[in-house]
Amino acid sequence: MKWARVRSKLGMGALGLLLGLSTAGDLYAVQAEAGQGARLVTVSRAAKRSKAKPSTAVSRAQMEMAQQMARNAYALGRQLEARQRVALMTRLLYTMRPEVMAAEKKEWAEELFGLAQQLPSGDAAEAAITRDAAIATAAARLAVYDADRALDLLDALPSEGGRREDARTMAARLVFAVYLQHHGAPGVQTLLAHGRRWGEGGGFPYGASAVALARLRPNEDAAEDFFRQVLAIFERGQEGLFGVRDFASLLERAASMEAISEDSAEEAGRSIVGELGKLTEGQNREGALTEEQKRLMVAAVNDVRISSPKAYEEAKKNAPELLALRAEPQLAPQVEIPKVDEALQSAFHELAEAVRAHRKPDELRAVIGRGLRVVNDHYASGACAECLGMEAAPAAGAGGYAAKDAAPVADAGGYALSRSGGWRMVPDAQSWAVVSLAAFATPMTIATQLTGIKEPFWRAYFLAIAAGQVGEPTRVADPTARRVPGKEEAEPE
Repeated sequence: MKWARVRSKLGMGALGLLLGLSTAGDLYAVQAEAGQGARLVTVSRAAKRSKAKPSTAVSRAQMEMAQQMARNAYALGRQLEARQRVALMTRLLYTMRPEVMAAEKKEWAEELFGLAQQLPSGDAAEAAITRDAAIATAAARLAVYDADRALDLLDALPSEGGRREDARTMAARLVFAVYLQHHGAPGVQTLLAHGRRWGEGGGFPYGASAVALARLRPNEDAAEDFFRQVLAIFERGQEGLFGVRDFASLLERAASMEAISEDSAEEAGRSIVGELGKLTEGQNREGALTEEQKRLMVAAVNDVRISSPKAYEEAKKNAPELLALRAEPQLAPQVEIPKVDEALQSAFHELAEAVRAHRKPDELRAVIGRGLRVVNDHYASGACAECLGMEAAPAAGAGGYAAKDAAPVADAGGYALSRSGGWRMVPDAQSWAVVSLAAFATPMTIATQLTGIKEPFWRAYFLAIAAGQVGEPTRVADPTARRVPGKEEAEPE
C-alpha cells in the first residue's frame, strides 16, 4: 500500500535535495593549486548566467592525486560491511567523469552489482526499493563501459512476475537507454530478445521498451512491428498488476509520440482492459483491493482512455466496474529541512573567508584542520549515531541534504534503518560542503588531512568526495544559505 508513496518520497526527496544544493546560497568559487589562494572577482547574477565559464585547469599531478585518492577510498572500503561498501562504491562510480579510471570503474560496477544483491530487502517497501536501486545503479554504470555484459547480468536476476517493480525492471530502464546509445536502432532486437526471456512468466520490461520505441519512431514500419511484438508478449496473459500498468504506460507513450497505428493502439487498449478484468476477479476472490492496487488500475484505465478511445468506450459498457474504481489521493511527502549545525556552518565560513583573503598555505591547512575536527566530532560525538548503526531511527531527515551528484542509491540523511525498514548512508550537506571546499582549496594535501576523520566509513566516503573535487574542481555552495534576487556572487576571474 505504501509502495508508491515510498517510491515518491525517495525520488522526490533526492531530486529536491540535489536541486537545493545546486542552487542554494553564496557560491565561493576558488581556483587552487597546491594550497595557493585564488583571486575572486564579483559579478552580478545576470552576468554570471550570460557567459560560459572555462573549467578550472587541472595538472597531471593533481589528476593522478585524485585517482589515487579514489583508489585509497576503495581500499578502505574493503574492510567495511555490505551496506557501507554499497554506499561507498556507488559514490566512487560517480566520482569524476565516466572515462576517468574507466577500467577500474567497470570492475567496481560489476562488484557492486553482486554486493548489492546481498543487501536485505526485508518486508518493507522502502528497503526493497533501496536494494533494487543499488542493483540498478550498478547495472547502469556497468552499461556505460560494457552494455552487453550489463544485459547478461540482468538475465540472472529473479523476477517478481510483473506483480511489482523489481530490480531487473528498474535497472532495465537505465540499461536499455545506455545500450541504445552504444548500438543504435540495430540493438533494439537484442533488447527485445532479452525482454522475451525475462517475461516468460511475467515481468517484461515494458517501461524500458519505450526508449527503444522512441529510437525506432523515424521508421514507422519498424516502430509498428516492434510494438506488435511487445503486444504479443503481453497478450500471453502472464503479467501481474504492475506489469499491466507498465504496458499501459508504454501504450500511452507510443500513442502520444504517434509511433503506432490507431488499430494497434485500440487492440492494446482492449487487451489491457481484459487483463485488468481477470486480475480484478482474482483479487476479489482473495480479498479487497488495496489502495496501491486501485491506483495502478486507475492509472492503467486512464492510459487506455487517452490512447484507445474506442476500447475505453467499449469498457464503459462491458466492464463498468473498472471505470468505477476510485483510489484515495496520494499526498505529497513532507520534506523536513534539517537544522543548521552552527559549528559546521562556522567552519565553512571560516574556510571560505580564508580562501578569499589569500591566506598562506600553512594557514589554510590550519583552518582546514579545525574544520575537519568539527566534521569528525559531528560523526563521533553521537550527534549522528544513527548514521552508523542498525538501530531504528526516524524515517526522514536524519543528517541533512543529499549533496550534489548524489547517486541514485543515496538518500538524504545518514545511514539508518527507518521505521519503514529502509536504510541510507550519505553525509549531511554541511559536512560535505566543508570537505569539498577544503579539497578545492588544498588539493595536494587534503588526503593527508582527512586521516583526522576517525570512523573508517566516513573517512573513506569523504576521501571519495575529495577525490572528485581534486580531479574536477567545481564551485562549492553554502548549503545553509538562501539565494537572494540580485545578490552578487564571488567567482574566479
